Amino acid sequence: MTFDLKALRVAAIERNDTTAAAIARRTGIPYPTVIRWTSGKGVPAGPALAAIERAYGITAARLFPAPQDA
Repeated sequence: MTFDLKALRVAAIERNDTTAAAIARRTGIPYPTVIRWTSGKGVPAGPALAAIERAYGITAARLFPAPQDA
C-alpha cells in the first residue's frame, strides 16, 4: 500500500487548510511530522490516522488505497 497524499490535500483544501501548518493546527499533529508526510519522507500511522479522520473525515482506507488490478 502506498500513501495517497493527494487525498489528504484535497480533504484539507475543502476546509481551507492549504499549508502543512494549517493541517498541523487542525489535526493537532506536530508540524515537522506533517512536513515529513507532505515531502514524501514519511506516512501517517496510528494515532495520526485517527486525528486525520476526526479533522477531515477521511479514512485510513482512503489514505492507503488497495492497489488496483492491472
